[in-house]
Amino acid sequence: MTPRSVTITVTGHAERDFVPNRCTVVLRVHADGAAREEAADPVAAAVTTVTDLVTALREHAHTPVKRWSLDQVRHGRHRPFNRDGKKRPWVYSSSASITVTFTDFRAVGPFVNRVAEVDAVTVAHLRWWITRKAQARRLATVRDLAVRDALAKAKGYTKSLGYSTFHAVAIADPGMLGLPPSPGAPMGGPMLRAAALPMDAAPDEGPELVLEPDRITIAADVEARFEAS
Repeated sequence: MTPRSVTITVTGHAERDFVPNRCTVVLRVHADGAAREEAADPVAAAVTTVTDLVTALREHAHTPVKRWSLDQVRHGRHRPFNRDGKKRPWVYSSSASITVTFTDFRAVGPFVNRVAEVDAVTVAHLRWWITRKAQARRLATVRDLAVRDALAKAKGYTKSLGYSTFHAVAIADPGMLGLPPSPGAPMGGPMLRAAALPMDAAPDEGPELVLEPDRITIAADVEARFEAS
C-alpha cells in the first residue's frame, strides 16, 4: 500500500427476478373402494387417459412436453375402526403419481383443464423452474451485480476522503474473508427462490385457462476487499 492508500472490506448483494423456462405439472391419482377392483380400476383408467393425453402432445412436431414420468400404481388396504372401537370392513386404495414438464407454457392451461376432469385425478401443484444452464447464466449476471454493489459501497465509504482509484484485492463467497454475516442474510452465496403454485390459487374459468408463471428470484452475496488511493 502507498502512504495514502486505504483498504476497505465490504459485502455486496444483488437479486433479480427471472421468468422460468420450465413448468412441471404434478398429478395425484387416487381411489378407494370396498374391494380391490373398486379402487384399482378407476386409477388404471385414469392413468391410461392421462398417458394418452401426454402421448398425443409428445407426438406433435413441436411438442410442448419436455419429459414426463409415471410412478407405478400402488395398492394397499386398511381396516378403520368405528366410534366404539370395533373394526370396520377393509378399505382398499390405489394411487399413482404423474409429472409432466412443459417448455411451452401456452399448453399448460389446456392440459390442466383436461386432466382435472378425469375421475380420480387431482392436480396437486405446478412447479415453475429454470434449467441448470439457464440458471447458471442468470446467476453469473447476478454475481456481477453483487460485485458492482460491493464496489459502489466501497466508494461510498471513502467518498469524503477523496480517493478516486480502487483496486480489487480479494473477491470471495460470504464468510471467506472473515466478515460476520449481516442480520437475516442467507449463508452460502447464491440463492434461488421459487414458489409452487397450488391449484386452488389458479383461476378456474373454463377452457381458456391462462396461467402466469411465478417469477424466480436469484440472489447472490459476495465479500470484497479493495485498496483505494
